[in-house]
Amino acid sequence: MKLIELQTILDREFKIDRTDENLIDFAVTDENKSFINPDFLSKKTALMTDNSENVDIVLTSVFITKEIVKKALQYRNVLILTHHQFDYFEDERGLQPIKPEYFEQLKKCGISIYAAHAPLDTHSIYGTSKSLAELCGIQAEKYFYDYFGEPTALIGIIPERSFDEYAEYVRNKLERPIITTEKHTESVRKIGVVAGGGDLPDILQQVYDYGCDTLLTGTIEHRWNVPFIQEGNKQFHELNHKLKLNLIGGTHFGTERPAMIKLAAYFDRLKIPCKYIEDTVLLDAV
Repeated sequence: MKLIELQTILDREFKIDRTDENLIDFAVTDENKSFINPDFLSKKTALMTDNSENVDIVLTSVFITKEIVKKALQYRNVLILTHHQFDYFEDERGLQPIKPEYFEQLKKCGISIYAAHAPLDTHSIYGTSKSLAELCGIQAEKYFYDYFGEPTALIGIIPERSFDEYAEYVRNKLERPIITTEKHTESVRKIGVVAGGGDLPDILQQVYDYGCDTLLTGTIEHRWNVPFIQEGNKQFHELNHKLKLNLIGGTHFGTERPAMIKLAAYFDRLKIPCKYIEDTVLLDAV
């Protein structure tokens, strides 16, 4: 398929013309700007780099990391559909701009990048929280928390079971060596689900107000060395000291990964080969 045709299909699927999210800030730098598609600089989302006329295969990923680039370079005429327009580390570095050398390597091999952040988070079928809930056996009852015009989080239920048993079930489903937990009640029944960085006090309060006993999210322990991020995480935990919700954290990467795996079914319907590429460093991070 022609890249321009696939771009049009994805722009329509993710309603790019209806989002005002800005993916340029912090991601586009003086060092990497020369590699960025001018259309991306204008729209501030969607097709980040335009490096091939045709697309023979789509690769999906959560971030554009060293391991993702290395694996992608095995292919030619590729579109990487990524959730984040960043490199990423599960430590104090957190989100980082994609290195110019990564862009250069991808360009030489005809590998383009399409970034869908908020439009994927809020997608009615492939949304990150929706995909996480489905993987973890949660039946969605209500969507909430407006994110660029659409809800990105959900409230759901499971058959009542012990917290310890359910937390281990989630860990296995996410294929993580460990997860972060905070236990306040023995059982789990009603769960708020927020994939990615859900350690926000207002999200926690809403989950409590909806009558949940548990919050399933990505980030419980925030390691990014960013003062306002650390302050927000501190307020999140101070609030939960009062609310006493059970917390289950599967990491930012680990809880957004299910959506990128699930997207393969979308491209199957388009009859375009698609493969999720794994970042084992992030998957196994402790």
